[in-house]
Amino acid sequence: MKVNNSKKFFPVILLILLILVWSSVWPLFKFATEAIPPFSFRVIIGLPACLLLFLLAFKKCKTIIIPKENWKSLFLISFFNVTLWQVLMLYGITMLGGGRAAVLTYTMPVWATIFASMFGYEKINFSIMVALILGVLGIFALSIEINILDNYFGFIITLAAGLSWGVGTMFVKYGGIKSDGLIVAGWQQLIGILPIIPFALYFDLNNFGIINYSHIFVILFGIFLSSGYTYWAYFTVLQKFSVNITSISVMAVPILAILIDFIFIDVDLSFYDLLALLLIVTSIFVAATKPFNKKMGRV
Repeated sequence: MKVNNSKKFFPVILLILLILVWSSVWPLFKFATEAIPPFSFRVIIGLPACLLLFLLAFKKCKTIIIPKENWKSLFLISFFNVTLWQVLMLYGITMLGGGRAAVLTYTMPVWATIFASMFGYEKINFSIMVALILGVLGIFALSIEINILDNYFGFIITLAAGLSWGVGTMFVKYGGIKSDGLIVAGWQQLIGILPIIPFALYFDLNNFGIINYSHIFVILFGIFLSSGYTYWAYFTVLQKFSVNITSISVMAVPILAILIDFIFIDVDLSFYDLLALLLIVTSIFVAATKPFNKKMGRV
């Protein structure tokens, strides 16, 4: 009985730890990119993470080979989920701070559903329309607090990070890749990081700050937890829980990221910060559960 209970609660523990790691990424990466430029930081944590993911994949599957017919989808996923998403997200953190960047980028589930509808994979329904309206209102509320006229570039690239992540998520779901998740994650990391290397070499070599033990800790955190653990845990959790439960659980990430900013980094929270957080979290909940359609008898 004890063994069965431990197996039963193991995915729950993985999900809780996953949310905590994802929430901690935002303030930690904000700190790291003050000394390590975003292009270089992504390469520094990404290449070792690729090796880690490939080792985990080979141990599990005895291969890391991707079928030839899956390469087109893999390149699209890598571009949107790693190259664009990671670089835009890191630059957004440097400009807006971890908590606000998290709120904007975690509009991703709404954008993923919208893009899936645009490409004919899903149908726009009433719940999705409500989610979209709530998400737009949340973005508008945050734009008031950030003062978009003074920081429009940071606002735009952070929102673009969420859009890119949404497109990548759509291709993950509907791209038809049949390989094991760890194999896909390893190749996705490698293919997505390679285009970033020339930019890191060209723009970043003379822009490094003083790197200390705290920065090294964040790098190790990025390699083993933010990249290695989260991919493994996410695929494991998806096997145990429904997509809706996982999506709703992820809503805790921007909330915790905002709280971490407030408690540990002494970032003031305004009425518009909290309003934007409430609207966007509600938007994700509506997009994930589609409550209005269930009440109306729609799928």
